[in-house]
Amino acid sequence: HDSKPFGPASVGMDVRFEGSTHAYGLAEHATALNLKSTTGGDTGQGLHSEPYRLWTLDVYDYELDSPMALYGGVPLMLSHTAGQTTAALWFNPTETFVDVWRREGSTHAYFMSESGVVDLMLLPGPKPATVFAQYASLTGTTSLPPLFALGYHQCRWNYNDEADVRQVHGQFEALDLPYDVLWLDIEHTDRKRYFSWDEDRFPTPVRMQEELARTGRKMVTIIDPHLRAEDDFAVYAAAKEKHLLVRKADNGSHFEGDCWPGRSAWVDYLQPAAREYWASRFAPDAYVGSSATLYTWNDMNEPSVFDGPEITMPPTLLHHDAAGRAYEHRELHNMYGLLMSMATMDGQDRKSTRLNSSH
Repeated sequence: HDSKPFGPASVGMDVRFEGSTHAYGLAEHATALNLKSTTGGDTGQGLHSEPYRLWTLDVYDYELDSPMALYGGVPLMLSHTAGQTTAALWFNPTETFVDVWRREGSTHAYFMSESGVVDLMLLPGPKPATVFAQYASLTGTTSLPPLFALGYHQCRWNYNDEADVRQVHGQFEALDLPYDVLWLDIEHTDRKRYFSWDEDRFPTPVRMQEELARTGRKMVTIIDPHLRAEDDFAVYAAAKEKHLLVRKADNGSHFEGDCWPGRSAWVDYLQPAAREYWASRFAPDAYVGSSATLYTWNDMNEPSVFDGPEITMPPTLLHHDAAGRAYEHRELHNMYGLLMSMATMDGQDRKSTRLNSSH
């Protein structure tokens, strides 16, 4: 049930790509590359009975050939003809639907969002490379990845202990199979308390990382935005004390729901102080057992809430900005994962700078 305390609302706008019947984008959807029409006017691309939905969800068993929402949502739509490429960016992180249809040789799109403001950016091209340069000028360019990120990564749920890691690594060496990174899922932690290690199964994590590093390999450990809600878990306790957690609709206390650790609370990354706190957790003295060759896997940041509506947060939960102003979760749902990634990247940068300066 969504109480909609401020009443029903929406913003929308039509965009027409003149003289083009080929349209792409609106990632992520398990549908055709050339977006199918969703309402009449079909010219051979096929037809969906519902609009494309952008509402980031943890949907592990999603349907194929469907406009249903998946893990990510990118409100960028591109159109291409032999002579010109153009695009439209509907900059809105609330629940959004996009109808697409073809008529009289042109592609039409109707963007509809539950809340926010009309913030439409038109990218005139005219060439594909120019469109993406214009897009990058709005969103920022992609960072150059480290070389090891481009190699083969070995990951499964879950390696049992250090002996298991050593055996897997040894077999790659024995069979002369190239790989660059070995990943550890949630079971490496102390009772799914992120930024920790199970002391029985992973008692010497730095030595384990150093063994990989001697052959040029790195390690990645998983980090999720939900914190096990137990006061003897220092990461949670400090976030709770500093009021850095997503709060209930009445703003009386922080929200708790179920995820991998059981009862959990979620970091409110809209707050600069929360992002600062999260970044600080990657420091070697804070993340005990980490080394210069340990990197991070952000997961479950749709955000996934096992007992929430559609396995995510209720839309009436509250986030707060730097000035203390409250915003309903519906206002920023599709950017929650981005905000987490910003904080994690900041933490990794600080860790790298600190370790490099110490040498």
